Amino acid sequence: MRLTLSATDAAPRRARVALEDWLLSIVDEDAMFQIAVATSEVVTNAVRHAGLERSDMIQLRGEADEDTVRIEVEQASSAASVRLVPATDQRDSRDGGFGLRIVDELSSRWGVVQGPPGRVWFEVDEAQ
Repeated sequence: MRLTLSATDAAPRRARVALEDWLLSIVDEDAMFQIAVATSEVVTNAVRHAGLERSDMIQLRGEADEDTVRIEVEQASSAASVRLVPATDQRDSRDGGFGLRIVDELSSRWGVVQGPPGRVWFEVDEAQ
């Protein structure tokens, strides 16, 4: 699965809809929800925190085999500043910063390719 998204506020929703259509015949409903939520968080981070212009593109790719679904979200800018906010961080929750914590909870594993282009990926094992 491949999808190109404009770096706008509509990108996370477009990503979820495309993923749900693709995943419908691949995984069960719970896994589909986990993958859609985690993807939405990564795409939202790219839109809000990657320094992208509205005209910049975000690439969404998905691969699946019998055991694992892998999602990659690539942005034109570096992903060097991507980090997991510690649970002990007392920042105001209105500032955000918890997207990767959600990804960490919902995925089997995840990582970052700093780039540019920067890429955040995660995998969900069917047995999770």
